[in-house]
Amino acid sequence: MTLEQKQKWVEGFLQRIGRDMKHTRNWRCEFCKKHARETVWMNSSWIHLTPPKINSYVHSICDAGKGPCYEQLRGYEAQVALMTGFPPAGPPLPKTQKSYPMSASCIVCNNEASESRKNLKQCGRCELTRYCSVECQREDWKRHKECCKAVKEVKWVWN
Repeated sequence: MTLEQKQKWVEGFLQRIGRDMKHTRNWRCEFCKKHARETVWMNSSWIHLTPPKINSYVHSICDAGKGPCYEQLRGYEAQVALMTGFPPAGPPLPKTQKSYPMSASCIVCNNEASESRKNLKQCGRCELTRYCSVECQREDWKRHKECCKAVKEVKWVWN
C-alpha cells in the first residue's frame, strides 16, 4: 500500500466513525457550553512510520458554520495548520440540514427528548456509541461494526 493510499484510507475511516464519536456522550460546545450538535476533526498523521500514527483533535461545537464559537474554532484550525504544515481547512461546507442532532441523542433515531437522553445505553462491545433501544442498535450494526471492532486497536486519550 502506498503512502497516498494509506492516507486516503485513514481519512475515510475517520469520516466513517465520526458519527460514533459524536454520540459517545453528552458533549457540550467547548466554547459556550451549549449542547454540541457538530463535531470537527483536525488530524495530524505520521503514516510513514512503523507503526503509523495519527492524532485526531475532535472538537464538539454548537455551530461550526457561524458565530463566536465558529470564530474560536477557526483560531484552533490555524494553530493545527502551523503544527502540521497543512493549510487550514477553509470555509465550512454548506449545511445539508437546518440543525444537526444533539450529541446526547440516540445515533439512530436522534430522539432529543430529555427522558430518552437520560436512558441511553452504550454499545456493550466498544462502550462508545449510544442507543435508546436494542432495536436502534440492531438497525445500526452494519454501519457501526467497523468502529466497534477498531476500538480495541486504538488508544483513546480524552481531555
